[in-house]
Amino acid sequence: MSGDNLSVRAHPATGDPPRDSAPTVTPRLLKRARDGPRDATPETVMSAVEDGLLDDGDDLDVAEAAVTQSLDEILLALIALRDDETHGTGLMEDMARVFDVQPSPGTVYPRLHDLEADGTLERHDLVQTKQYSIDDGDTAAASIERAMYQHLAIGMFLQTALDAV
Repeated sequence: MSGDNLSVRAHPATGDPPRDSAPTVTPRLLKRARDGPRDATPETVMSAVEDGLLDDGDDLDVAEAAVTQSLDEILLALIALRDDETHGTGLMEDMARVFDVQPSPGTVYPRLHDLEADGTLERHDLVQTKQYSIDDGDTAAASIERAMYQHLAIGMFLQTALDAV
């Protein structure tokens, strides 16, 4: 990620990152993703991420365990990026296309039901399917942002360790 700058605000007295607020992250990659169209498909968003991270022609292989670990946030992000096809099958198809991961219905549907039960998602009953939309945008955004910072912190730690190898 040459050219991308990551900065974390440090406590003025100790130099430690603040404990009560999220770090300020300013990589060019995140700016491009955030400035993109809100109606982008998940495939378009992932393609932009791959373009920013990898050399031309390389594919990003995402481990199934990483997708499963952040399944709630990935489901919320997929729903937020789509205006339709937000039913369980469509979301599983998105995960297969975007991450090359095929979660089982027994994994995805309970998560959708839990997100609906806690008020983050709203279910719309159609003739033969149920579609989901974000009902509590603040909770969904906070959940996605928390997962993003956790993964970013791990990635930054691994990058530092890689540089030491």
